[in-house]
Amino acid sequence: MNILDNKLNEIQKLVGDGMSAKNTVRALGIIGIDGYDEAAVKSFRLWNDYMPLELQYDEYRRNLHILWESVDRVPLGINCAFAIPFRQIIAKKLFKSCGDGFVANEGCRFNFANNIEIGKNVSWNAGCYLDAKGGIKLGDHSMLTEYVKIFTHSHSEWDHMVREYKPVVIGDYAKVYTSATILPGVTLGTGAIVATGAIVTKNVDEFTLVGGIPAKPMRKRNFEGNDLSEMNQYMMNERIFQVYDK
Repeated sequence: MNILDNKLNEIQKLVGDGMSAKNTVRALGIIGIDGYDEAAVKSFRLWNDYMPLELQYDEYRRNLHILWESVDRVPLGINCAFAIPFRQIIAKKLFKSCGDGFVANEGCRFNFANNIEIGKNVSWNAGCYLDAKGGIKLGDHSMLTEYVKIFTHSHSEWDHMVREYKPVVIGDYAKVYTSATILPGVTLGTGAIVATGAIVTKNVDEFTLVGGIPAKPMRKRNFEGNDLSEMNQYMMNERIFQVYDK
């Protein structure tokens, strides 16, 4: 067992024991962040803590979110052999639900993780942002590529504290390409594709490719197989970090 495996095992145990302030200090030390004590961790306040929404974190989830954000700020955060399994460990406890084989690259951020549901073999590439206030659900094998943004709430024009929340659903095997934006209330059907830079304001039918601002249907998705099990939508070469379908 190498040093990275040892670190991951320690993180797994701390998360399993409960992310108290004491365990969070220990976990920060494992990833290379020293100088914090329990009082400092307890004083942390995330952006979420100042939002007018009844989804506030308990101490356990707040500390998990601190760890998720922290790993991107240390050298271990660019070592995929550590950072991807680390995020898998955190996501299993931080999100509302998270299936096996979840892959997240660096710089992926979100607010209320307790309102995010993740299926099996879901992948996020670098720099994605998920506003989960209204709820986000990502189906099995769905994929967000670089700098995708998903929003689930809007603001009144006269009072910024007055908001409307609408969930976003990303269907199984759907794929959202670079710098696309999904707006509140949108559902992407199974196998749907959103083209680079598109802004999606309406639901997208299954196996349909949309593009443009606002996004409009362009064509059916290219697929040479007979069923979804033949679609290779794994993020990494040789499906590393993910799980094989039977």
